[in-house]
Amino acid sequence: MTTEKEPKVDEISYDEQEYLERTALLGLEYVLADFAREFQTATRRWERIAWPAMVVFAILAISGFWLIYSITEDMHKMAENIDPLMSEHLGEMSWNIATLTQNIKHMDANITGLRADISEMNDHMANMDRSIGIMQPDIEKMSVNMSLMSQSVHAMTWNTGVMSQDMGRLNRSIGKPMRFMNNFLP
Repeated sequence: MTTEKEPKVDEISYDEQEYLERTALLGLEYVLADFAREFQTATRRWERIAWPAMVVFAILAISGFWLIYSITEDMHKMAENIDPLMSEHLGEMSWNIATLTQNIKHMDANITGLRADISEMNDHMANMDRSIGIMQPDIEKMSVNMSLMSQSVHAMTWNTGVMSQDMGRLNRSIGKPMRFMNNFLP
């Protein structure tokens, strides 16, 4: 292998050095120009993102301050409108709650008694249901007897009507001779 010998800087002529420096500067100039162009493009991209973001942030900041102001104003109004005699009213409310607790305990006892009464009523209703079940055949017999009795009353009514007609005929047939006889009697 043969290695080429690299020229030393001292061995390069002045013109060659100047040429190399100019080409290096020219290459650097192109690189810097490309860098500047890319930087401007990137800057424009970031400006398209950054400015709207800053506007949105500003709007959010303003709305946040407005919200805090509104809340503090509402809290101030609430503090002014709260009853200055609240401690007295809280005492009354505490007493009323204690009374309510006692009344609820009394209601609970009444409801417990009511539950026992309802249980007893359920037992009585069950007994009534059984009694009615036992009475059912007797009620059916009684219904048949009532129907027969109704027929008998109907027959009696019809017979009474026939008797009434017979009495009317008898009255007409005997009435004239009896009037004649009544005239002779004192």
